[in-house]
Amino acid sequence: MTNALSKKSLLILLGGVALVALAIGAVQVMRGPDPAFAPDRLSAKVVLRSGQTLRVQTREVTVEQWQACHEAGHCTLDMKRKTSAADYPATGLSYPDAMEYLRWINASSDTVWRLPTATEWTELAEDVMPRKPDPIFTDPSLTWASAYLTKADTTGRALRPSGAFSTTAAGIEDMDGNVWEWTQDCYAGASGQGGKTDPSRCPAYVMGGEHEAVMSYLVRDPARGGCAVGAPPAHLGMRLVSDVG
Repeated sequence: MTNALSKKSLLILLGGVALVALAIGAVQVMRGPDPAFAPDRLSAKVVLRSGQTLRVQTREVTVEQWQACHEAGHCTLDMKRKTSAADYPATGLSYPDAMEYLRWINASSDTVWRLPTATEWTELAEDVMPRKPDPIFTDPSLTWASAYLTKADTTGRALRPSGAFSTTAAGIEDMDGNVWEWTQDCYAGASGQGGKTDPSRCPAYVMGGEHEAVMSYLVRDPARGGCAVGAPPAHLGMRLVSDVG
């Protein structure tokens, strides 16, 4: 019995950890996401006007979820200092940080998760966003200024627990909060070529939030600069979606 087992690899899945028993009894541990942190545990199906169906995380990725990725060795940023706020959104995330988390989640998931497009994000959030004011600028590249100057900041900078802001009719929470969320849309200026820019060479991405903003991809703290277009967001976080059907 022992010899038979030693002659072949045995894959055991236990609690999100893959143990590969190799030929001479050596064991290699490969850490994948704990099922408790799977995005579909807290998600909702949303049918967009186009007929496309998305599964959407009902809340932003939390500190607890992010730290699990860090402790597994797949996410660089350490949020240990924030573990007392485990149920708060994970913030201070750059675009490369978001990509690390996505690779970790997708490594052992039957569902392919991704960041939403800017268009998807806007539609998902529209029923909790403040009514858009009449524009005071006609140049399309200055629409952010119109929104920024004609409405006050209603959320402030202080982080609040997940679920502290509004909930959409589809059950998606906190899209009107003070955490701006990365989308997959590259911004290439007023030329309108944003969606066509090579992602591997993209300098900045469109953010989903209460007002329009574009953030340089390496920035974690918008208060220190790096906002390419629009008023600086308060905090940078992320929320995942997946395509259904």
